[in-house]
Amino acid sequence: MGRRETPVPDGPLREFALELRELRVTAPGAPTYRELARKANYSPSVLSRAAAGHTLPTLDVTLAFVAACGGEVEEWRQRWTMLHVTLQRARPDLIAEPDEPRDATDGPGEPTPPGGTATGRTAAASTATGRVAGGRPLLVALVAALAAAVTLAVTLAVTSPWSSQAKRQVVPPSSSTPSPTSAYDPVYLDRRLPLPDYNFYFDLQTGVVTEGDGPWSISTNSGGDGHGAFELPDDTDVYISPEPSLTPDRCAAHASPAPSYGVRFRQVPPRTLFCLRSRKTGEIAVIKVIETDDGNYAAKIALDYYRPR
Repeated sequence: MGRRETPVPDGPLREFALELRELRVTAPGAPTYRELARKANYSPSVLSRAAAGHTLPTLDVTLAFVAACGGEVEEWRQRWTMLHVTLQRARPDLIAEPDEPRDATDGPGEPTPPGGTATGRTAAASTATGRVAGGRPLLVALVAALAAAVTLAVTLAVTSPWSSQAKRQVVPPSSSTPSPTSAYDPVYLDRRLPLPDYNFYFDLQTGVVTEGDGPWSISTNSGGDGHGAFELPDDTDVYISPEPSLTPDRCAAHASPAPSYGVRFRQVPPRTLFCLRSRKTGEIAVIKVIETDDGNYAAKIALDYYRPR
């Protein structure tokens, strides 16, 4: 039986860490971190830190964790990217530095097979040691050590979080992350909100579910066809994306006046993205539909909210 995990601290990483933990315990067999490490190719300590909630793990560690648990890798890629953008602006100290994949010497796991090849620093050390033990001159050993140092320096240059190549690898394009030249700034990203039924509202400006209507909020209704719809406020334009990505700038370019019934559930099945633009303030809400219910018109969404710069 695994050791009880320490509580996740409050803060911007709490929900992300808790859902990583839930992903592990609900995976087939509820694997321990040691068992997860065999699939993820990262040490148990790296995977445990990823779900601790103290720092945002790297994208590689996050996706390895999710894949080993059988989770939705692309969905977590988007979630990580949006959270990474938010932390870069507000709390860069919470972003973890890259972790190396586990090798044969890094904690419990599968040992290197007989006759197999050690990797990274282990291989370099074995090579240098073998040559010295064989009675070769000291110069040969120094050359081997220098070669190992050069290899390590090149690796660090490529994987360093400050290098441009590393940034291209760690921060992939996101479904709704604005570019540096965007006309919009994110207020919050990937806010998961469940609406119990049509008596409640999604308050877009605050990113919460409320029992009363707010300055700019949406609810649900029958949609005129009895199958449900998102009921939109006045002075709001809407755009339903045919693609699996949607930025606020693209929304602004394509949004048009919303029909009187709003956006019907049938128009936006789960995983569909649509957006709203306020004609009064220019603010934009990008909505990813997670699930809807045409019985009591309940809905669950992931919400991104932006203000013009």
